[in-house]
Order: sequence, then structure tokens, then C-alpha cells
Amino acid sequence: MATPDSFKLGSVGKTMTGCTTKILNPDADGAGEIVMGGRHITMGYLNRQDRTEESIDDDGCMRTGDVGRLDEDGFLFITGRLKEILITAGGENVAPVPIEDAIKSEIPAVSQAVVLGDKLKFLSVLLTLKVLPI
Repeated sequence: MATPDSFKLGSVGKTMTGCTTKILNPDADGAGEIVMGGRHITMGYLNRQDRTEESIDDDGCMRTGDVGRLDEDGFLFITGRLKEILITAGGENVAPVPIEDAIKSEIPAVSQAVVLGDKLKFLSVLLTLKVLPI
């Protein structure tokens, strides 16, 4: 949670008192799956023990499916999703993140890229450009 006295731009804030936030299988940059525990998460799926076991570990922590990192001050930054898949109108499954990452790495002027195409006949990309100081 971010508060007026404790925030960083781009982060979702720090873990609240009484809650836990862990990063599973962090990569070299410290990014991994975000796992949260505390009274604020669900107790599980009603009448679906199999789904509950998939999403909640033995410590009572929920696997969010989000990818993120914790910085040295304890601020959480969400950087993506584990399973981002678009399904086009033609039934083709497309992972947008590799396309977005390739565009951002190959075109230096691009700040952000978002691939759209869920239930559409074609893929589109929305780009934002980097603004250079004058």
C-alpha cells in the first residue's frame, strides 16, 4: 500500500503490517512471481479444493500470477503477468509480452508497447514514444 508519507512512483507501495509479500524464483533482476499472505486474501475456491491447492500454498499464501520485484526499501513493482495469452477471433493463441519486449528493445524511441488482439481478427500495437528533454 502506498501512503502520502511512503511512496515511490511506479510501485504499488509496501506490504501492510500483518501481511507478507514474497517473490518466487526471482531472476537476476529480482523479478519473479508475487506471492501474498494475510487476512486480506481469499480462503479458497468454494467446493473447488483442486483450484485452491493450485493457488494457495501450505503457508496460506496466494500465488497472484503477477510478476514483480521488491526493491531495497520494500516497495513492490509489478512488471507483468505469468500467463498473458491473447486468443484471436481465428482461435490463435498469441503471447503479447515477447512481441512488446522485442519492439521496445529494437526501437529505441519506443517507451511502452501494448499488443491488442483478444477476440479480434488481427493484432494491433499501441506505442508511446520517449520524450527527450529540450
